[in-house]
Amino acid sequence: MAVYISDLDIRNFRSCVATSLQLTHFTPLVGLNNCGKSNCLTALQWIVRRAKLGLEDFHDPAQPVQVVGTLRGIADADLDVLDPKHRKKIEGHIRDGVLTIRREQQMPGGDTELTVMNPATGDWEPNPTGIDNAISALFPDPIRIGAMENAEEDASKAKTTTTMGKLLASMLTAIQDQHEQALTPHLAAILGMISAEGGERFEELGRIDESINRKISDLFPGISIKLDFPVPIFNDLIKAGTVKVYESDGRGRAFGAYGHGAQRAIQMAMVRHLADLKRGGTAAGGATLLLVDEPELFMHPFAVEQVREALRALSNAGYQVVFSTHSAQMILAKDAKNALLMTKKHPDGTKARPRMQSVVEALVKNPTHQLHQLFSLTNSSQVLFADRVLLTEGKTELRLLPTLFQVITGKTMGQSSLAIVPMTGASDTRKSMEILSALGLPACAIVDLDFAFRQAVKHGLLQADDADLTACKAVLQQMSDSGLFSLKDGLPCGGIQGPASMAFELLARHDDAKAPIAALVRKLRAHQIWLWSGGAIEPHIGLSEKSEQAWLSIQVRLESEPLEAVCADVEGVRSLMRWLGTESAASQPA
Repeated sequence: MAVYISDLDIRNFRSCVATSLQLTHFTPLVGLNNCGKSNCLTALQWIVRRAKLGLEDFHDPAQPVQVVGTLRGIADADLDVLDPKHRKKIEGHIRDGVLTIRREQQMPGGDTELTVMNPATGDWEPNPTGIDNAISALFPDPIRIGAMENAEEDASKAKTTTTMGKLLASMLTAIQDQHEQALTPHLAAILGMISAEGGERFEELGRIDESINRKISDLFPGISIKLDFPVPIFNDLIKAGTVKVYESDGRGRAFGAYGHGAQRAIQMAMVRHLADLKRGGTAAGGATLLLVDEPELFMHPFAVEQVREALRALSNAGYQVVFSTHSAQMILAKDAKNALLMTKKHPDGTKARPRMQSVVEALVKNPTHQLHQLFSLTNSSQVLFADRVLLTEGKTELRLLPTLFQVITGKTMGQSSLAIVPMTGASDTRKSMEILSALGLPACAIVDLDFAFRQAVKHGLLQADDADLTACKAVLQQMSDSGLFSLKDGLPCGGIQGPASMAFELLARHDDAKAPIAALVRKLRAHQIWLWSGGAIEPHIGLSEKSEQAWLSIQVRLESEPLEAVCADVEGVRSLMRWLGTESAASQPA
């Protein structure tokens, strides 16, 4: 893989008071509007391409702006693109393919300084001669695509720093090889007609020269002029290219004559074509930063997927892609682990929560299952964009809780920034809550009654000799002795009498078990876990089966009938929704 910036530390730049980012070749930045995502992209651009910062770029004008970047994966092929004298200056600061640089500006409008870390001492050394040129060679001009503010200029003018300029530069070699020889004689003919020394110069130009020279001789004898019109070389013609937009009537119109949707589509199509040109290619020498604000902006959902795949392709072909997004479609499950969740709170400014990959690897010995569980395509769209997360282990909760929540609270879960994420089993619940807590995402869970007996003790939520558990187990033994169900190690197991879940529902209806179950509910509530006192959700809703038809029937009835006519335990369901709808339900990470 190509060289890339793996770590970025931003100090005193706009909303980034002290912001640290862990980056990969393909990094999504996710967060609410105005949390500083674009500022992070600008800081990333600034460290590799010098620019003078103004007063508005300083969070505190009395303090310097500093951006520190770690360049990783530097190989001989990358150094080969450097001028030998520049390579010699930078090579001694690279250890194991890693180079750390710092760009700093002391005051608004002042000069910027680039320093390099000595890997042996950790000290910052003054700018070695040519270091800026070396960095420019490792990271050519970044491509920055903003959230539409410069889309017309970007797509219609082939400046060297625009998407069009980069696209044309990539195309230039092929076009030049095929057509320069054919075009050069025509350019030479034009040169002969309009240049000062042209052999076939237009007679009109000669007459103008003579008229002007007569006037010059009156003022300054001994000198004369010839009008000279430079003819562009082949490269200049390509770089001057623009975009014309055509519809079915065949009439070409300016790019700016179209709305934002069309403009963004054309802009992203250029990115896709750039990806096609680079697809399958290998990065030999350096990498290009591709920094995009909201690539999904104004795009059709199917088109968003096309753009996402184009960006992914570029990230494997010598580009480091970092983008901000509000769309779950821009992030696949395999990319969610590297997404950065951005926040901004006074006085700390913009912050990045820990990467999911780092958190899961730190907490789980075998993280593959947990990552897939939490951040599958459906789940990542919820988790990445939520303020709170609700974990459930049953399909009934997943199907019915969103509808019940909206009926009772008057808001959707999305409006309340509440994500609902299914677990494959109760054993995943506690570890998932720990992961979400480490990510800074408050989480709560809804579990069946058997969780208190099988998982709560295992995870340290309840003591093994808990008096209420002991009381319930005594009731289970009595019921088993009566032939209602079978026990294994003191707990219900599946058998000819029915599944183990049915035994816990029978336990919940036993008078001697109601008080200890209520106590268990309170104990687990303190850990942000809602325990169904009826054994599972179905008895509270009044469902006798778990099927799509049964769930659909409840949803249809909730649209036309009062809650009291649909749910068997109205107060229990309302209590759950109050618990979910308040900050106290998930304000403290579990």
